Amino acid sequence: MEASWYEIDEDRFFERFPGKPADAHKGTFGKILLICGGYGMAGAACLNIIGAKTLGASYLHVALPDTIYPIAASRFLTPVYHPFDQKNAIETLRSVLPQVRAVCFGSGAVQMPAKERILHFLLEQARVPLVLDAEALGLLSPAALDHRTCTAPLILTPHFGEFARLSGETAESAARDPLAHARRFAEAHGVIVALKGPNTVVASPDGRRYRNRSGNAALAQAGSGDVLTGLATAMLTFFSDPFEAACNAVWLHGHIADEGRKNHSCQCFPLEAFPKIMDRLFFVRGF
Repeated sequence: MEASWYEIDEDRFFERFPGKPADAHKGTFGKILLICGGYGMAGAACLNIIGAKTLGASYLHVALPDTIYPIAASRFLTPVYHPFDQKNAIETLRSVLPQVRAVCFGSGAVQMPAKERILHFLLEQARVPLVLDAEALGLLSPAALDHRTCTAPLILTPHFGEFARLSGETAESAARDPLAHARRFAEAHGVIVALKGPNTVVASPDGRRYRNRSGNAALAQAGSGDVLTGLATAMLTFFSDPFEAACNAVWLHGHIADEGRKNHSCQCFPLEAFPKIMDRLFFVRGF
């Protein structure tokens, strides 16, 4: 299998990105579902939402534990929320899943009720692209990937430590040659791997690959990955190819940080500024 490189810069991104047509409505590009958060980690759910809103996702479903629902709902007014508990988690998700075009699961889900059942449900039932991050990766195993019955493309977004646990490699060896490790895992298990690091790499099971050059140390902070997860999920509604969506999400995540450094320090870069920075880029480009 001959590998091919994917390339992105600002011009290429905006040439490919579909703007809202004059007759657009809130469902033009489809709805997304963010399954996120847990007691003590309401911020992760909020950062998923920030990532999705950065891209202008116009219809967000957010499923989250009922214990943190008031926190997220008081911060963001436009999502449709689906609070759940241990007993009704799967029933809640089952009613929402057929309505959406992309799903993510795992950010801040350490204390999420029914998290193991949720992952099992998604690996059986998802029919749209699925982004797995953070706690979802901690619950995942290669065997679960290989025996999944869902027909959906899967995008995994591990950092080196999460990848080491999942793959059986060491974090140090993955850091030495991330692209080789990501490609092997992607091809072995039929998933797209976005292996996060100073230069995040994305590998597809069909041999396509991408090495990111955007971004800076401003992103080296807790919550940065949660923003990326929301951004990647929203990107799946604008790009039909899940690999392209993943690459463009990774690039844009870094590019916004680069643009943000024009007005913010690297030391205290505010992740909450992502939508405002992207809004300016959209405006300048005529979107």
